[in-house]
Amino acid sequence: MTGSDVRAAVLAELDAHGYPPLAGPGTDLVGHGVNSAALIQILSALEDRFDVDLDLEALFAAPVTVSRLEAEITRVAGTAGTTSTEGTHDALDR
Repeated sequence: MTGSDVRAAVLAELDAHGYPPLAGPGTDLVGHGVNSAALIQILSALEDRFDVDLDLEALFAAPVTVSRLEAEITRVAGTAGTTSTEGTHDALDR
């Protein structure tokens, strides 16, 4: 899995839910009109697709963007199978 795979999946999920193309990967999804119920559905589909568990509380602590989702899914997928939780929120704290 690459960041490009994640980005394509996020954009495909947005399209599947009827949302127009984004201005860029840094666009706040809620500001783009994605309501919270649809965002939860999109995040759930991404968790299933990439076999990851996202920290939704940490995700919602700042604007949810394609760039943040890409970084977080890639990070979580890369740490899958490790026993350490140190640095779990690093990508979200930036």
